[in-house]
Amino acid sequence: MNGAVPSLYDPKVRVLKLGESFEKQPRCAFHTVRYDFKPASIDMSCEGDLEVGKGEQVTITLPNIEGSTPPVTVFKGSKKPYLKECILIINHDTGECRLEKLSSNITVKKTR
Repeated sequence: MNGAVPSLYDPKVRVLKLGESFEKQPRCAFHTVRYDFKPASIDMSCEGDLEVGKGEQVTITLPNIEGSTPPVTVFKGSKKPYLKECILIINHDTGECRLEKLSSNITVKKTR
């Protein structure tokens, strides 16, 4: 991004494209994740793991910042399909607007 704050309601007419998730056999999927609590100790610069097991049970493991105890934070929950929800993706650098179907909602809670 160029550093300027773009207006979400500018008067330009834009072309809305339907993304790959609308194809008959989509090659991509979009999901939402809702946490009950996200500790400040999570290292946002590192990758985490998301595992979907039997019965749509989900485990998310995220690394904590160096020196934290424990070294990871684990969340557990479930995945439920979305039926009609979509997400609008706006690229403010190119002006592209793309609509994608959401596949599932993942809701997790921090394990204690």
